[in-house]
Formats: sequence, structure tokens, C-alpha cells
Amino acid sequence: MNSKVSVMASKWIKIYDLAQDKELVSKVQQATMQTKDYGLVPEVALFGSKDWWEAIEKGLIQKHEIVGTISRVHMSGHNDWPEFEIDSDGEKTSWTRVGSDDFYEVGRKIKLVYVVQKAKKSWTGCPYQNEVISVHVQQN
Repeated sequence: MNSKVSVMASKWIKIYDLAQDKELVSKVQQATMQTKDYGLVPEVALFGSKDWWEAIEKGLIQKHEIVGTISRVHMSGHNDWPEFEIDSDGEKTSWTRVGSDDFYEVGRKIKLVYVVQKAKKSWTGCPYQNEVISVHVQQN
């Protein structure tokens, strides 16, 4: 019975999938192709394109994964940007909430998959930014 509980506790629910977020992909692609300062540098391939996804699968664009616990859910900026914080073995990182807000609960286990991409213009002092590929939470 305990092994059944353990298996149930480890079930992950995908709450966000960039491959399904056609609106975001379209906006980033438009900014990339039509502006000088916005969007991402298509070093390997255009963000969200078939070639881009293939580059990720082949390891030409490296995927990263963070597994931890949601330690904070808040609004940042001018109290208008939804964010959350992941505590992964004592290292805390902040991310934009994507997908349904209903799943972002302090104390919930979370797994976030992302890639690092070069921005056309650095707004934060760092030329690279993290682009979320998927977010999974543990089923309660």
C-alpha cells in the first residue's frame, strides 16, 4: 500500500507546454523578425520553429530542469507581473507564472524545463534569458 501511495505522489501534471502556446511563440517570432531591440537572436534557429524544436531534441540547444518546491507566489513589477519562486535544495529562483494560476501553491512540488536564449538587447545587464518549455506540478 505504501508503494502505491508513493507512485501516486510522484505523478506529474503538465500545466504549461510552450509547444501549445501559439500566441507567445508568434509574438516572440514577430519581435525577432521585425524589430531591432526585441525578440531573441536566432543563433541556431528561430524561437519556436520546427528547426528550433529539433535543435533542442538533438542537444544543439541545451534543456535545463529545475525540480523543487514552490516557496512563494506573488506579483512583481508594478504589482502586475505574476511570478513564483522555486526552492531547489536551498537555491531560490524566480519565474513568470505560465499556465493556470490554480496550480501555483506554496509548498507544492514543481518541475520546470527551460532553455537559455540570447536576447537581441539586454534589459537586465545579462544578454541571456531563460525560456520556459514546460511546467509540471505534482498531483495533490
